[in-house]
Amino acid sequence: MQYLSLFIGYILFIPFIFFYSYILGPALKMVLIPGGLAVLCLIMGPKAFFSHFKRAKALSIEELVVSK
Repeated sequence: MQYLSLFIGYILFIPFIFFYSYILGPALKMVLIPGGLAVLCLIMGPKAFFSHFKRAKALSIEELVVSK
């Protein structure tokens, strides 16, 4: 009986992992990242948000240049 429940558990687990990793994960990223940035823009105000965003973008570009 234990092997049957283990087998059924794997049969249910593997499709859900595949679904989350390859379908739901990218879909959530497409919604949550822009939504989070929009909320930050609302909280901080557009001027402060874009100044911080540009600074963060410049820092990440410098890190890429240094690492090469």
